[in-house]
Amino acid sequence: MPAAARAARALLLLGALAAGACSIEGVPGAEALPSEQIPDTIAIGVVHRIHRDGRLSIELRASRAETWNDRKETVLSDTRFVEFDQAGAAATMGEAKKVRFHSDTENADVSGGVMVRSEAEKGNVSAESLSWDNKAKRLSAPPEEVVTLRKDDGTSISGTGFLGDFRTRELTFSGPVRGTYVRSDAP
Repeated sequence: MPAAARAARALLLLGALAAGACSIEGVPGAEALPSEQIPDTIAIGVVHRIHRDGRLSIELRASRAETWNDRKETVLSDTRFVEFDQAGAAATMGEAKKVRFHSDTENADVSGGVMVRSEAEKGNVSAESLSWDNKAKRLSAPPEEVVTLRKDDGTSISGTGFLGDFRTRELTFSGPVRGTYVRSDAP
């Protein structure tokens, strides 16, 4: 599975954090805020582990999780995730300063030093912000946002207008692109 597809899958799982959040009363300064700015739940130092078939499959960590039930939204701060393969080794890792997950659509907006690394693909994707459209199965960046794809073999491509379509497995840039492609001829 490509790094970006694993990232998108992991973003969907971030919504599970909302179910595990705890209510905290007496948040300092909360009485001065309009009610729509006050989350229904706040959790600090969140660690969420997902087990499948008796083994750890994914581990998500966030310094803070805020959930708004009416908006069907969870906002995670300083988020990191690791997805493990069948042997228990780290297969995909990622991080971002902020993740906004919409539980009704399973869409997500990720920002702040976004980086996803895939061991299977031997590379990573990095950007300042990315958005996942779950229904269309598309990962995109704002039109002027630079997205960089790097492979361990030295290939590095950066460009704007990024769109990753995971139904067709196509990655495109509609704006300027630059980089280096390393061709490896297999014997």
